[in-house]
Amino acid sequence: MEKIVYKAPNHPGQHMPDVFVLAEPGMTLKYRAQKSHQGPTGNHVKHPTEADKNESSIALVDVVQSFDIFQTVTGKGFEGKIARPAKSDLAAIFNTEDEQAIVEQIVLQGEIQGTHV
Repeated sequence: MEKIVYKAPNHPGQHMPDVFVLAEPGMTLKYRAQKSHQGPTGNHVKHPTEADKNESSIALVDVVQSFDIFQTVTGKGFEGKIARPAKSDLAAIFNTEDEQAIVEQIVLQGEIQGTHV
């Protein structure tokens, strides 16, 4: 699995936690590539090639292990204690409480920090 880490911008006087999701190996890059070919409404902005027509769309549920969002309390990488961030922290970081939208933003903008088996 891959760990996708979103480094939250800090707000004045408040340290925001880095959060992460776990994804299937290689799927994050495929999902990002798919999204880069789509416009803001999800429509293709380029003319589809024959390969595009034969390739099925990748759903977010096929990318992530689950829609659980975590933060590292101690340690780095895949080691150390993890916890679930407070809903108020997630709302402050992402300006939404919609967990699916938050997971998608982490997948699209987060840093892939390696694969662990």
